[in-house]
Amino acid sequence: MKRSKKYLIMLVSAGFCLLLSGCLTFKKAPVPPEPLRIKQLVSRAVASAAHVPVGRSTREFPWYFESLLEDGRITIGLGIGTKDLGRVGVPDTEAERVSVDEYVIQGRVVSIESRLILTRDDFRQALSDCEIVFLTSHSRFGAGPVFLLDGKDKPYRMQRTDDYEIVMPESEVSGYQGTVKRTYRDDVKKRNYTVFEPDSTELDASQPLPGYQMMVFSTCTSKKHFLDEIAQFRFPYPTTAVFTTRACLMDTSMRVFMRMLYGLFSAQPMQEVISGMNEEYKAVAWKHVIEKKPPWTVIENLYTLGIHTAGSRRGDTVQ
Repeated sequence: MKRSKKYLIMLVSAGFCLLLSGCLTFKKAPVPPEPLRIKQLVSRAVASAAHVPVGRSTREFPWYFESLLEDGRITIGLGIGTKDLGRVGVPDTEAERVSVDEYVIQGRVVSIESRLILTRDDFRQALSDCEIVFLTSHSRFGAGPVFLLDGKDKPYRMQRTDDYEIVMPESEVSGYQGTVKRTYRDDVKKRNYTVFEPDSTELDASQPLPGYQMMVFSTCTSKKHFLDEIAQFRFPYPTTAVFTTRACLMDTSMRVFMRMLYGLFSAQPMQEVISGMNEEYKAVAWKHVIEKKPPWTVIENLYTLGIHTAGSRRGDTVQ
């Protein structure tokens, strides 16, 4: 009798353990993303553009292409936004975040220095010495882009428009220490808002590259927020600036960045470069929708050409 009771207790215990194991789920620790290798991104873009026929005369290349390659070197900066936009791995050491290599582009040997932009100090430096600057980040409602190692509370302040109002929902202030103009509550949306004064502290302390520069602000509604600021900052130097028309996701795979480089290295007309970026963004956005990664949606013609001027050196014409 005692032995039967002992077996019964053992069976009940085993059944309870099986039930418990079926009810409990154990989350696996997320696998950290692979470090972003800027050299690989640039190399892939160059390789993709290598099929474009060589042998066109100089007159057949767009003026921006000649401007980029005229001294035999190109410096590229890729700005990465904050963690809330997506998981991007970065190399541990400074040396791994920069690459200098020689490539053949349209039959010409070109030295390309590429670097990751991870702080607002990095961005300030990039404005001074990078021919190509691509940012994927927040706009912080017009205060300025933010970067991975700084956080949302430290935007690169670049809002110069006197009557511009930086309107942030209370939940999005995230430690930003701007000058408060007023606060209010929207009873329809049932949200509290803080309105900040415009601030251009970082932009005012920056120096523009005295030559051609291609800039892409892949940040939310950047045309509305930053077009006037960049036009003023870059005048009178030759400039191409591409902005977004709506809120957008951060492409953690950097496919749009590589598509842009492919278009530039293929010497495409600038509108074709931007069309390619829009196609690539749609493909990335569809992938997010399929994977149910809210709140992003597919957007037609997200990127638009805001500035494309050859500057004073070529009569300040827009092409």
